[in-house]
Amino acid sequence: MTIIHYDIAAVVITVLSIFVYFRKKEASKLQNKIFLATLFSCLLAGIGAIGGFYTANGRPGLSFVPVVFTSLYMFAHNLTPLLFTAYIMVLIGINKKHEKKFFFIFFAPAILSLLLILTSPFSKLIFYYTSSVYNRGPLMPVLYSVAVLYFLLDFYYIIRYHSIIPNSTEAVFVTFIFSALISVVVQMLFPSMLIELFVQSVVLLFILLTIENNGEIYNGTTHVYNRRTFLLENLKSIEGNLTYQIILLKILNIRYFTKMFGFRFIQEVLQDIASYLCTLAGKDVVYDCENGNFALILYRDMQVKSGDIVDSLYRKFSHEWISHDISLTFEVQICRIMVPRDANSLENLINLIDTNDFKTENRISIIQEEQLRYMQRKAAIETAIEKALRENTLKVYFQPIYDCEKNKIISAEALVRLIDEDLGFVSPDEFIPIAEKNGTITAIGQFVFEEACHIFSREKLKEIGIEFIDVNLSTVQCMHKNLAEIFKNTLEHYGLTSKTINLEITESAAINSQETFQQTMKDLRGMNFSFSLDDYGTGYSNATYIFNMDFSVIKIDKSILWEAEKRESARIILRNTIRMIKEMNLKIVVEGIETKEQKELVVSLGCDYCQGYYFCKPVPKEQFIEFTKKFNFPS
Repeated sequence: MTIIHYDIAAVVITVLSIFVYFRKKEASKLQNKIFLATLFSCLLAGIGAIGGFYTANGRPGLSFVPVVFTSLYMFAHNLTPLLFTAYIMVLIGINKKHEKKFFFIFFAPAILSLLLILTSPFSKLIFYYTSSVYNRGPLMPVLYSVAVLYFLLDFYYIIRYHSIIPNSTEAVFVTFIFSALISVVVQMLFPSMLIELFVQSVVLLFILLTIENNGEIYNGTTHVYNRRTFLLENLKSIEGNLTYQIILLKILNIRYFTKMFGFRFIQEVLQDIASYLCTLAGKDVVYDCENGNFALILYRDMQVKSGDIVDSLYRKFSHEWISHDISLTFEVQICRIMVPRDANSLENLINLIDTNDFKTENRISIIQEEQLRYMQRKAAIETAIEKALRENTLKVYFQPIYDCEKNKIISAEALVRLIDEDLGFVSPDEFIPIAEKNGTITAIGQFVFEEACHIFSREKLKEIGIEFIDVNLSTVQCMHKNLAEIFKNTLEHYGLTSKTINLEITESAAINSQETFQQTMKDLRGMNFSFSLDDYGTGYSNATYIFNMDFSVIKIDKSILWEAEKRESARIILRNTIRMIKEMNLKIVVEGIETKEQKELVVSLGCDYCQGYYFCKPVPKEQFIEFTKKFNFPS
């Protein structure tokens, strides 16, 4: 005896699921729509199964009724594997990756099986009735083969895109597939137990309460997708190797207006802006990325509209925004990001959204491609710095410093080098300012200091004539309250004194008047560190802070020397600068010595030390030691 109660329970559960679905305020993504279609296919299949059961032994004149109900059941039930596979594709995001010809192939097996079902009342290839008795047709295995084909495709997608599917979602997918397969086997072994639809309805309800629970994907104020959803969408799209566009709208002065008019009023304004963006491109592509940043994700067909959308945004925000009779003049930046050209990782994309480095003089501006390239480069360098610090792959090179009186190499400047496997060699002029801005310069500075101490102690540099090593000290480092203590501990660890290290600071750092900076410098002087003023002549060149900071060495920038070779006026400046510093009883290093003539010039003017390519470029420690040995102890 056939047990119909499972199908009745399936209809009840499915109706409940549909009711819950429509009770949700937001469900506009393609993913949601396909899920709703799957629910309706389950409902129609249940209605068809129940109707077929109760009409199978009906009046002779109504013999077509069970045929109609059975056709409905089979049509809807065999639509489910197709819909579920489409659901997985959309959830992962790979539907945007496939070309149209793929979808012709994708739908072909389902269309074949559905056509067989619809024509079966006449062809009897799938099913037929004899004396109100249901019979299977010769091509019934085709339906099972098509279902298995889609389930296999499901497994392929789950395995292929495992890295971008959340573990909980993956578990639900696998549960659905295995439950469906097990229920089919049970129903084949026990034809009277119609459990396929029941199992399917239970799993769909579970999906509704988990994957389809959209409470966390929308911004509670603007009612468009939130930042988290934006990041997840891009994560699966980037890892799925999709090519698409993002239009970024940045309202720069939104915090100013929040302070002026209050949080509640600005929330209403942001809601209006979000609604306006939805009218431009559709609600399913608009994301609120917080802090006045909105993004539109445009795939395929939508990309042709991107130019029109940017133009519309420019025109809209070129005028004042009116809300409750209050005029707001927004400072706006509009940026069109091509993924993966302009951002090939989620980290790069986050940097583009959150950055304030887009500097323009206009109230409303469109960020150009070269600015995006700069930001991409900056983000890549930041990543390279963090990776080098994490994996300890920074290098320290040493450039010898020549003593003019002793005719020997007596010191070296320790210079950090960043060599990344993706970016290659990154110039210090490029990565040091970035490190100073994001704070990693403190870790870099400590790395260089420790490496200088390590080589001085381990390689016994005093035995080859090296008296001390110059280490650069950044302004940001000096703002660290415990810097002196850290340096002291490092020196003690390597059994060295402060005379081993000479600290270099630049002109711009020397004029820093902040209390923490001045206290740090006082603490370092108290430890008997000596100081050099680096790049003298490039900045403020004010002699007053030379003696205020108690420098022992002044390093004259190479630009003064190079100009002195070309013009007599520059030579006068160089000569008098050296004379002034010598009268203050300070030592002088001239940087940028590249020729014998330059060396002879600065020696004749009274320079104490020389540094430059004429002697040696910055080299790894092994080459530096070898060079110093040969120079100081020629055979």
